Amino acid sequence: MRCGLIDSLEWAYPDSDTGRKPCHEHKIDVARGGTAAVTILINDAAPGSGIRLAARSRAGGRAGFFRLRDVPVEKNTGPVGFTEKDGKQNRFVARRAPFRVYDAMQPVGARLDVKAATQAVRVHIPVPRDARPGQCDHILSVASGKDIHELKLSVAVHKPVIPPVGRNSWPYTNWFSLGNMAARHGLKQWSEGHWAMIGKYARLMARNRQNTFWFTFGDVFTLGKSGLLLNRDRIRRIVDTFTRAGMHFIEGGHFGGRSTSEWTCPTFSVSLTKRLATSVEGNADIACAARQMMEEIDRNGWRGRYVQHVTDEPIRENAADYRIFVGMVRKYMPGIPIMDATMDPSLSGSVDIWCPQVQHYQQNRALFEAERALGDRIWFYTCCFPGGPWLNRLLDMELLRPALLGWGAALFRMDGFLHWGLNHYAGNQDPFEMSVIPNWGGGSNSLPAGDTHVVYPGEGGPWSSVRFESQREGLEDLELLKLLEQRHPKKAQALVRSVIRGFDDYTKNVAAFRAARGKLLKMPV
Repeated sequence: MRCGLIDSLEWAYPDSDTGRKPCHEHKIDVARGGTAAVTILINDAAPGSGIRLAARSRAGGRAGFFRLRDVPVEKNTGPVGFTEKDGKQNRFVARRAPFRVYDAMQPVGARLDVKAATQAVRVHIPVPRDARPGQCDHILSVASGKDIHELKLSVAVHKPVIPPVGRNSWPYTNWFSLGNMAARHGLKQWSEGHWAMIGKYARLMARNRQNTFWFTFGDVFTLGKSGLLLNRDRIRRIVDTFTRAGMHFIEGGHFGGRSTSEWTCPTFSVSLTKRLATSVEGNADIACAARQMMEEIDRNGWRGRYVQHVTDEPIRENAADYRIFVGMVRKYMPGIPIMDATMDPSLSGSVDIWCPQVQHYQQNRALFEAERALGDRIWFYTCCFPGGPWLNRLLDMELLRPALLGWGAALFRMDGFLHWGLNHYAGNQDPFEMSVIPNWGGGSNSLPAGDTHVVYPGEGGPWSSVRFESQREGLEDLELLKLLEQRHPKKAQALVRSVIRGFDDYTKNVAAFRAARGKLLKMPV
């Protein structure tokens, strides 16, 4: 058996090899409240045997061990978005498809059952917020029978403290499927077991810096003879469950969507009634749902933490209908901020919180910043777009890219981040064996590997992914960069620009990134 250490921001693959000179010692800088992480790569293990795992240090504490499960990448992300086709190759991928990569993190205890000759184990060592700054060495033991390997993880704990997740942390959301939280774990929807599972997902999201959660209208409204009826107990329990997990901001789901499957459809309809949103009947539907929501918002003191979506990704071709739709929602939900995935400046004046894709923001930065100067906020998002060199968190991109999303947010002083896919697996999709799926809207486009999800439905609860953890690391850095910006704005921007100059211009060198983080942790924040 051979063992070596790999940086937590470097991919490991089933065909990875520790080489002739395996890395037996790894050094890492961590803020208080953060997590020291490293991957152990194991070669030449004996399938069917067992591996014992342990960690010890003078500081004590408990290490978490995760077996890394490999998942497929059937096709590469395209140079613009979706997946490659028509002979147009994306030269910015980390590896050519098809291949498999270690992404899913299965929690294990002190013993690992060997299923293949190559194994990868992720180690997490939480650093308490009240930890004493200084150097601490952790000895990681990997043993099979009498074959014992000891590896050293040297952790430099620094003085800065990562702020807790909640009202004051940087806004971040991943949209999720409550239905999949039931179905993928064999639970009856809205049973007590389902609610317990929702709590597990909520705690994982909050641990990874998510402080904003949504609900869909289908989760909380039913359509009866008298119109749309809000399940008040259910919406309260949803909010209470995610609030208890540490999350704060509430996103009201979309009132409607395009009236047809055509992307350029000029009109929108109310999702649950299918009636034209800007019609007399649609207005009645909107009023009915909005007034019930406002009663709950005011009764439960949710103003100040609630934002409302109207419809997803409006564009120039339906801007006129969208403006009317938004005005109707505002009429019945006065004072509630409107937020949508908005990329086209022609929508100026319709939303309070813009949310363009990274490439659209950067390519139209002056226009978006003009909206911010008028008082709007600017979030950003990624999905099946963009591909090529742009930052995203897909499975064939460098693992450093999700971490750099936080540094990009610091560079452009963005107000929040959104991704649609926490656990939106398609009905026939086993995320352990299928990463690329046909586009929801049909056609020849496919959603790229990892777009639908950043967690996995494991035994007993959700499993994190190394991509989810990478993004967490970058968002922890962002909190410290924001503090540095308040005291030393020039130093903060200079440090950020040493790592990233644009959402498509950044270092791919993990060592260079780690060096910049080391400087951040040594600065007075």
